Amino acid sequence: MSTPPSLRYQHGTDVEFAQRAAATFALEDFGSALVLSGPCPRCGQEMDFMLVKELFRDGTGADPAPGRPVVMFCTAEAVYEGSPDGTSGCGAFWSLTLPAGAGG
Repeated sequence: MSTPPSLRYQHGTDVEFAQRAAATFALEDFGSALVLSGPCPRCGQEMDFMLVKELFRDGTGADPAPGRPVVMFCTAEAVYEGSPDGTSGCGAFWSLTLPAGAGG
């Protein structure tokens, strides 16, 4: 069995990242925040991504709208070769659409 090549930090996206995240991430509602948890679609490390609801409300104070895309990024605690100082994660980012009923 061969060892997989080491992954370097790379700031970027791929259409497959969103597809993988949609298939593997779990959504939890904590009242004031939504937390999406699952493996990063690029590096595979477990991560959590928090959405504070107040930041996503419109002028009427409505909760995040179903179908609204949210830009996510790798928040894995791993530090990869080539990553900027003080950062963790592999550099991947993607857009994920909140499911109907999220946040409310």
